Amino acid sequence: MLLFSSALKQHKLTFKPLSQCMDYVPLAAQWAEGEWGYIRNMGVEYRTRVMCDLSQYVYIGLFAEKPVAMFALLERKFSPDLVAATDCPIHARELMYVYVDKNYRGFGFGKQIIDEAKQLAKQAGATLILLDTLKPSLNRFYEKQGARIVCESELFSHATDVLKISV
Repeated sequence: MLLFSSALKQHKLTFKPLSQCMDYVPLAAQWAEGEWGYIRNMGVEYRTRVMCDLSQYVYIGLFAEKPVAMFALLERKFSPDLVAATDCPIHARELMYVYVDKNYRGFGFGKQIIDEAKQLAKQAGATLILLDTLKPSLNRFYEKQGARIVCESELFSHATDVLKISV
């Protein structure tokens, strides 16, 4: 059991806001374009601008000081009509750009990303996290982390499932 416990400690990510490590912007842009470029086909230059614009919301996961993962946690705004129709205000964050480098998958980094996102959302006063999945095969992973599918949607003509995670 000691070996298993020490192995888990060795695979711990530390997270830094991209705004504090802007040298990683090109890498984050490459990851985003490589994984989701087919959605808009705008290229790495476009993704670089997006990563710069979102740098305070994007987090880089470091393993042994090497960038191996990322995610973005954005404030989710709702239409004024929806807010007015509810008895209580909705405080949510939107989880985007969840990515783990292919060479580092299977180490539990995805779970660590979700745990970090939950913690950050809670610190920001959010009560839930919303996310879209473009690959239904990912839904099971998110459900294991406490997510629940709430509806279907579309992202630039690509079908998605919308999931929510209580914080």
